Amino acid sequence: MTERATPSPRAHFSVFYPINSRWADNDIYGHINNVAYYAFFDSVVNRFLIEQGGMRPGVDSVVGYVV
Repeated sequence: MTERATPSPRAHFSVFYPINSRWADNDIYGHINNVAYYAFFDSVVNRFLIEQGGMRPGVDSVVGYVV
């Protein structure tokens, strides 16, 4: 088995956004469901593109995708 890479320290990242979870995002044990992370990624990327990239959803002809 290969060893897991050490994560980069928080100081290496310049942008942080708080994310609120909903009751439905959690499983019976109070853990965030795996599928909710994809919605979190999508929300954060879109917020970044709007705030930092000047993207205007519904107006611009450019669309950002999380792939």
